[in-house]
Amino acid sequence: MKQTKTKLLCLLLAALMLLSSLTACGKDKEKDSNLIQLGDYELLYKGACIMEDSDGNDAIVLTLDFTNNGKENASYLWSVDETLMQNGVELEAATVFADYDTFETVIEGQFTDVAPGATVEVRTAYLLQDTTSPVEATFEQFFGKKSGKITIDPTTLSREDAASTETMATDPGVGTLGTNTTASTGDPLLDWWNGEWYGWWKMSGCYGYYESMEGKWWDVCGVIDIGTDYTGTITLWDEDYTRSDPMASAQVSLSEAGTGEHGTVMSEGGWFTNAALEHADWIVDPSLLEYDDMIWISGDYEDGDDEFHYDIYLRPWGLYWDDMEEDTYPYRYTDWYLPLIDAGKSMPDAIGENASEEAAPTEGSQPTSPDAAASGGDGIVTEEQVQKGYVWMNEVNKNIFDATYDDIVAYFGVEGQFVKEEYSDHMKANYRYYKWISEDDDSHFIYVNFKENESGVYTVSAYNTSGFSGTEAIGKYLDIVKAEAAEANKAASANAEMKDFSVEIAQFAKDDVKVKIMTKIPVSGWSFDDSGRCLVENDDPTAFGAGAIQFEVRENVEKFDFYKDKFENYQDIEDRVIGGITFKGRTYKRIGYDWIQYIAQLDDNRALSIGLRNMDCVPGTMPDIILNNMTFQ
Repeated sequence: MKQTKTKLLCLLLAALMLLSSLTACGKDKEKDSNLIQLGDYELLYKGACIMEDSDGNDAIVLTLDFTNNGKENASYLWSVDETLMQNGVELEAATVFADYDTFETVIEGQFTDVAPGATVEVRTAYLLQDTTSPVEATFEQFFGKKSGKITIDPTTLSREDAASTETMATDPGVGTLGTNTTASTGDPLLDWWNGEWYGWWKMSGCYGYYESMEGKWWDVCGVIDIGTDYTGTITLWDEDYTRSDPMASAQVSLSEAGTGEHGTVMSEGGWFTNAALEHADWIVDPSLLEYDDMIWISGDYEDGDDEFHYDIYLRPWGLYWDDMEEDTYPYRYTDWYLPLIDAGKSMPDAIGENASEEAAPTEGSQPTSPDAAASGGDGIVTEEQVQKGYVWMNEVNKNIFDATYDDIVAYFGVEGQFVKEEYSDHMKANYRYYKWISEDDDSHFIYVNFKENESGVYTVSAYNTSGFSGTEAIGKYLDIVKAEAAEANKAASANAEMKDFSVEIAQFAKDDVKVKIMTKIPVSGWSFDDSGRCLVENDDPTAFGAGAIQFEVRENVEKFDFYKDKFENYQDIEDRVIGGITFKGRTYKRIGYDWIQYIAQLDDNRALSIGLRNMDCVPGTMPDIILNNMTFQ
């Protein structure tokens, strides 16, 4: 009996010691600052180093062990949300290549599916602001509330070499991500996503600065380039941007998971206009849409009090949209996109008028015999006229797509050389094509497409350059062409028939705080856009690219300076007296538009902004006349 009791006591003591030991181990584990528990997942921080990203910038690269303690396979990418901060600023994800030949990056391990109970080493990379300030890394459950933080001192980190760059410099067959966007990879998933895309995007839920843009929409082009490691980029640009100066550039990851065969793409970093993109800001699942071969990118933009929601719809370049209603087509679908894809052209670097030679006839092609109505001339003008004509069409004439063939003839002074006439089955419309050619070099010309919108009336639908640089022409002739256009505007304005115009503009969210604006505008050629609160230099207030005078009311003039630090090419200009009130003047570029802005405090609770968007205000021109006739109440 005594022995039995003794054995029981020993067993009890052993159990207590074991429990104590286990408890002690647990406490030690929790105290380990390098170990983070995220529900079913465990992260062990193993160290960090500094590497150069693909552009030669310093990036911090963290190494962690990711352990899956759940009941199903899981990857780090779809389980953990990470944020790195330095100097109070969120760091951007970095592209650090481990192998330039395969475009494999150091974060490859994040995509690995980890079985229950297994562990995999992962790395993550972010651009440093500097190499001295502490970096705080926060890790959170992707679907959960658990989180943990690690603070890293970059001054203690060593530098390590990333992938060798010699191959990139010497081997013409190897380039950076984005160089070859359409080559087949042999992976059906990658081949579906990768390539050129075209569509449109729309703003909604607009507040603050963007309130007047509610419901506005634009054509958009893009390139998706995802590597064999299922990471890559989405680059997008609309009419106000170009391929080299895009509207958005997102670092993305591709997963086979999703509601359909095409998987899901998710943002991991990058930017949309001036706002940063983060992990899962974009989640793109094509199978959620009712149309085949379409993707939908949805997101929210926020910059202080200025907000909007955006929806981007894209389809592969070269695809006809015949399966959709015409009112869902992009704005430039019929006049710009269709002629290009009918000609088998690849996607240009800019939308519409900024393209070069895209829809022009192939070299050596012969003009088609015109019918009586489509006769033309030789189209011969000087080299200067050709280049100035492009500048006028591309930069100065804001209503170029309302211009008729006769308008273009009037500008050049000669009939264009007729090329061909055809009927488009897709557009259900007739088209005529003309050239205006340099007398010095017949390879230098402007090629203009005209569409029959009304019976016998053909207006510009697209135009392209050939043989010369549009950018160089703009640099050389823009000021001259603007001055010539101003003189023509003066002459026309001096004899224009005018009518009275008035409108009440209220402060946002304060309908009782308003300013009544009165002036005179031409009987024809101008209209008012209620949603945009602006006078538009076109009979159609929604006319694409038209110049406008926009009005905005706020409580004081300081409110108009909220984004002053983000204005590009800012300059103060001479004050202007409008309606007996002195307005401060300035010019800048904002959101793709060139602005002349006049602001003044009208009384204790009302300040008014008069912004001229994409138009000059030379004395004697119509914008100048409208401002001179303006009064307020």
